[in-house]
Amino acid sequence: MSDIAKGVNHLFASIFEIVKGIFVTVYNVFEGALSAVIGLLKNTFNLAEGVLGFIIGNIFIIGTLCAVYFGYVLYQQRQGNRPAPISKVATGKTQ
Repeated sequence: MSDIAKGVNHLFASIFEIVKGIFVTVYNVFEGALSAVIGLLKNTFNLAEGVLGFIIGNIFIIGTLCAVYFGYVLYQQRQGNRPAPISKVATGKTQ
Protein backbone atom coordinates (compact mmCIF):
# COMPACT_ATOMS: atom_id res chain seq x y z
CA MET A 1 0.00 0.00 0.00
CA SER A 2 2.89 2.30 0.66
CA ASP A 3 4.00 2.02 -2.98
CA ILE A 4 0.57 3.17 -4.17
CA ALA A 5 0.75 6.19 -1.85
CA LYS A 6 4.23 7.01 -3.13
CA GLY A 7 3.02 6.66 -6.72
CA VAL A 8 0.07 9.01 -6.11
CA ASN A 9 2.39 11.42 -4.33
CA HIS A 10 4.78 11.39 -7.32
CA LEU A 11 1.83 11.86 -9.69
CA PHE A 12 0.63 14.98 -7.87
CA ALA A 13 4.21 16.28 -7.59
CA SER A 14 4.66 15.81 -11.35
CA ILE A 15 1.39 17.59 -12.13
CA PHE A 16 2.43 20.43 -9.81
CA GLU A 17 5.81 20.67 -11.57
CA ILE A 18 4.10 20.81 -14.98
CA VAL A 19 1.78 23.63 -13.87
CA LYS A 20 4.69 25.42 -12.20
CA GLY A 21 6.76 25.05 -15.39
CA ILE A 22 3.95 26.55 -17.48
CA PHE A 23 3.69 29.58 -15.17
CA VAL A 24 7.47 30.01 -15.08
CA THR A 25 7.60 29.84 -18.88
CA VAL A 26 4.86 32.47 -19.27
CA TYR A 27 6.62 34.70 -16.73
CA ASN A 28 9.96 34.32 -18.54
CA VAL A 29 8.36 35.17 -21.89
CA PHE A 30 6.89 38.39 -20.50
CA GLU A 31 10.12 39.22 -18.69
CA GLY A 32 12.09 38.66 -21.91
CA ALA A 33 9.70 40.85 -23.89
CA LEU A 34 9.93 43.60 -21.28
CA SER A 35 13.72 43.34 -21.23
CA ALA A 36 13.78 43.61 -25.03
CA VAL A 37 11.66 46.77 -24.96
CA ILE A 38 13.79 48.33 -22.21
CA GLY A 39 16.98 47.41 -24.08
CA LEU A 40 15.59 48.94 -27.26
CA LEU A 41 14.78 52.19 -25.45
CA LYS A 42 18.20 52.31 -23.79
CA ASN A 43 19.96 51.70 -27.10
CA THR A 44 17.83 54.35 -28.80
CA PHE A 45 18.83 56.93 -26.20
CA ASN A 46 22.48 55.86 -26.45
CA LEU A 47 22.29 56.29 -30.22
CA ALA A 48 20.75 59.75 -29.84
CA GLU A 49 23.47 60.69 -27.34
CA GLY A 50 26.18 59.59 -29.76
CA VAL A 51 24.64 61.42 -32.71
CA LEU A 52 24.24 64.62 -30.70
CA GLY A 53 27.83 64.37 -29.48
CA PHE A 54 29.00 63.93 -33.06
CA ILE A 55 26.97 66.93 -34.26
CA ILE A 56 28.12 69.16 -31.40
CA GLY A 57 31.73 68.16 -32.04
CA ASN A 58 31.40 69.00 -35.72
CA ILE A 59 29.76 72.35 -34.94
CA PHE A 60 32.66 73.15 -32.62
CA ILE A 61 35.24 72.26 -35.29
CA ILE A 62 33.42 74.21 -38.02
CA GLY A 63 33.05 77.20 -35.67
CA THR A 64 36.76 77.05 -34.88
CA LEU A 65 37.64 76.98 -38.59
CA CYS A 66 35.33 79.95 -39.24
CA ALA A 67 36.97 81.87 -36.39
CA VAL A 68 40.43 81.10 -37.80
CA TYR A 69 39.37 82.28 -41.27
CA PHE A 70 37.80 85.44 -39.80
CA GLY A 71 41.01 86.14 -37.88
CA TYR A 72 43.05 85.61 -41.06
CA VAL A 73 40.85 88.07 -42.98
CA LEU A 74 41.16 90.67 -40.20
CA TYR A 75 44.92 90.15 -40.11
CA GLN A 76 45.19 90.61 -43.88
CA GLN A 77 43.07 93.77 -43.76
CA ARG A 78 45.18 95.28 -40.98
CA GLN A 79 48.31 94.54 -43.00
CA GLY A 80 46.83 96.45 -45.93
CA ASN A 81 46.24 93.41 -48.13
CA ARG A 82 42.91 92.40 -49.52
CA PRO A 83 42.58 88.63 -49.32
CA ALA A 84 41.10 87.05 -52.41
CA PRO A 85 37.51 85.89 -52.05
CA ILE A 86 37.09 82.19 -51.46
CA SER A 87 35.37 81.68 -54.82
CA LYS A 88 38.38 83.06 -56.70
CA VAL A 89 40.84 81.07 -54.61
CA ALA A 90 38.92 77.87 -55.27
CA THR A 91 38.92 78.39 -59.06
CA GLY A 92 42.56 79.47 -59.18
CA LYS A 93 41.79 82.91 -60.71
CA THR A 94 43.34 85.20 -58.12
CA GLN A 95 44.44 87.92 -60.56
